[in-house]
Amino acid sequence: MVTDNSSPSRVWSERGEWRTLLVVLSVYGLTALTVARYEVLTPWLAIPMLAVLGAWHLSMQHEVLHGHPFKSQFINDAIGSIPVTLWIPYLAFKKDHHEHHKSDLTNPELDNESYYVSQKQWDNAGPIRRAAWTANRTILFRMFVWTIVSTISYVTLVLKRAIRNEQGDRLAVSLHIVGVAFVVFLVSLSTMPLWQFALGTVYGGRILNAIRPFPEHKYQSGVETRTAMIMAGPFMSLLMLNNNLHIAHHDDPRVPWYRVNELSKKVNAVERAREVGVLYEGGYAEVFRKFSFKPVDSPVRERN
Repeated sequence: MVTDNSSPSRVWSERGEWRTLLVVLSVYGLTALTVARYEVLTPWLAIPMLAVLGAWHLSMQHEVLHGHPFKSQFINDAIGSIPVTLWIPYLAFKKDHHEHHKSDLTNPELDNESYYVSQKQWDNAGPIRRAAWTANRTILFRMFVWTIVSTISYVTLVLKRAIRNEQGDRLAVSLHIVGVAFVVFLVSLSTMPLWQFALGTVYGGRILNAIRPFPEHKYQSGVETRTAMIMAGPFMSLLMLNNNLHIAHHDDPRVPWYRVNELSKKVNAVERAREVGVLYEGGYAEVFRKFSFKPVDSPVRERN
């Protein structure tokens, strides 16, 4: 990664971070504009637009928690903490995501972002839960059903941790409540019903955002590479801030989104993904074609 941090007065993480700031301003500015022009746009345009902006906001939060665009993580966290999507306490997500990067990827007992279950969980589960876990290995179920389950589960988990005051989650939830109140107040100043704002940013944003992590991590016995490469087009790459090039991102999470493509070439990420069968050269269209109704693999992750 090429950086220029030689000047002690430099506020950027690196010279090109104006691109990240432009994304930040676009996410918040277009969200505010969509709400303000609700009567002109009508629900038929406003809600889909907020879904796209909600997904983009989640990608932006992922970028700022990795240290962009400013050298000051306090400023980055302040940027990421504005809860456009209402549901996720940013500081809790930040902590959990950093733990994900340090974990044994895909291991349901160690990786907090794993969609796999252990053999013990499978053996102890009933037929309905097993059916849900299997269905969750298809992208349509993941998008439209599991987003609701995972949202409720994660918020419940963080609230329980906050009650026990584990690892600063009480502060994370407290700040999140203030942020939600602020966003709700701003929406109330417009003519847009709050439920439509939530339908767009929360549910719609989660649906679109769920497309990215679906093929992202895959366990295969004896295979070291567990991250995928999805060769998406310009729109999806921008929406995901190049996190679809996931091998490269995990190789160096500090690299800003606009340099991930460059990094993927440097670390030979495409060939590494192709060798273990986790390269999707047809982008997300290929993922939908293959896994809309057919599970990508078993929900049970074997022990090493």
